[in-house]
Amino acid sequence: MIEQALGNLSGIFWIFLLVIPLLLLKALLQNPKVKGRIGERAVRSVIGKDLDEETYIEFHDLIIPSRSGTTQIDHIYVSVFGIFVIETKNYTGWIFGSEKQSKWTQVVYKQKHYFQNPLRQNYAHIKALSELLQLPEEKFHSMVVFLGDCELKTQMPPNVCRIRQAASYIRRFQTTLLLPQEIEAATAVLSSNEYQADGEKLQAHTERLQERHQR
Repeated sequence: MIEQALGNLSGIFWIFLLVIPLLLLKALLQNPKVKGRIGERAVRSVIGKDLDEETYIEFHDLIIPSRSGTTQIDHIYVSVFGIFVIETKNYTGWIFGSEKQSKWTQVVYKQKHYFQNPLRQNYAHIKALSELLQLPEEKFHSMVVFLGDCELKTQMPPNVCRIRQAASYIRRFQTTLLLPQEIEAATAVLSSNEYQADGEKLQAHTERLQERHQR
């Protein structure tokens, strides 16, 4: 009996050793900051490698001034064909939404979760960039790119896609919108350390967001 009890305890111990790391890993992957970093690396490796680096200059994870304080932009590609501003969403489940809806829906195991229309969110990014770079909004292209194990269940506009389709969408644009001096000026601004999302800037940006939502 004692040997059997010890054997059972040993089995339970090994189960805990296996389960606890899996639970910790799941919690870690669900952390917004971690998901954001995973998304950033995915965009760099999937979209970046499919675009000519001499034609498209990439910037990632910037915090720039906006009329409401600051705004955080996931990815920017500057080219002669315009400035592509990409909002990434690392989601699972089914995604429902339309261009004009204020909220989109995520369904995971019949559980519904609502989130801000990312096209509207990205329009705010473009307005802020337009002011910062002193370029008209017509020279920007808005994109929303979904990562993760999700499925877009409604007909989305062409600038909303999965990550594997993003580079081909960008390459569709072949009309020259920016002059060489405009590209040089834009990349000089976006390269500034002032707009890189380090820990201090992220904390300040998060605090401003919390303050706005509490009003």
